[in-house]
Amino acid sequence: MKPIRLFWCRGSGRDNAAQQNFGDYLSADVVEFVSGRKVQHASIRRADMIAIGSVLNREKKAKSWGLPRKLHIWGTGSGDPKDEFSSRHYFHAVRGQKCLDQIKGAKAKPVLGDPGLLASSLVNKPQTKRIRVGVIPHIRHRDSTVVSELLSQIPGAKVIDVFSPVKEVLSEIASCDFVLSTSLHGLIVADSYGVPNQWVTTGRCAGWEYKFQDYYSSFGLQDPAPLTTEELLLNPSKSIEEALQQYERPGLDDMKQALVKAFPAL
Repeated sequence: MKPIRLFWCRGSGRDNAAQQNFGDYLSADVVEFVSGRKVQHASIRRADMIAIGSVLNREKKAKSWGLPRKLHIWGTGSGDPKDEFSSRHYFHAVRGQKCLDQIKGAKAKPVLGDPGLLASSLVNKPQTKRIRVGVIPHIRHRDSTVVSELLSQIPGAKVIDVFSPVKEVLSEIASCDFVLSTSLHGLIVADSYGVPNQWVTTGRCAGWEYKFQDYYSSFGLQDPAPLTTEELLLNPSKSIEEALQQYERPGLDDMKQALVKAFPAL
């Protein structure tokens, strides 16, 4: 069978394999696993489908270029609360309810959920944990001094580099007792493995937070607020304990099954 032509955001990883953000490149691995077919990167002009990532706004480019071909959309999300999307494409799944509400004239309700939740099917969960607290900085925060402050104040903390190979990142997240992350897919993969986690931000920004809120809306969680690094550093142990007590992802297993069933027949 022909490879599936998948669009995902390659960023600087296009030219430098050492800068491939795992959350973007996870898309190819998950699509290949669920479909049982090879996957190749394609521009939005030539892609059959889009999956993981806040890349639904790329469908606007497809429309503006006058492409007659429709995209298969499976678990893609929105990153802008002001966006509106055409229902002309095949919507099999979208990341969250917020994204679904942005699709105008949708004829059928797609499944809700991010396919990154299927990460636990790619790398088995270890029998024993070896990382007490995984700290996952977004690519914007990799060199932040806040990261070193967290490591110095949280016993057993270890940084998980989002530029490491995808399956290496999955293995490390699966090995954690708890995860602190400014990376959305750091949180999603932790959820996939049932690892309690806390969304952390270096500063509040409504536009930046929208994609996180979109994801959490798939669980019916109403706009949970992130923990700022400033708040976290006041008392890291207390913050982690509170997050452990409050952690829940209602309907996670059913969501995973629904995502697999909703995969497009390409």
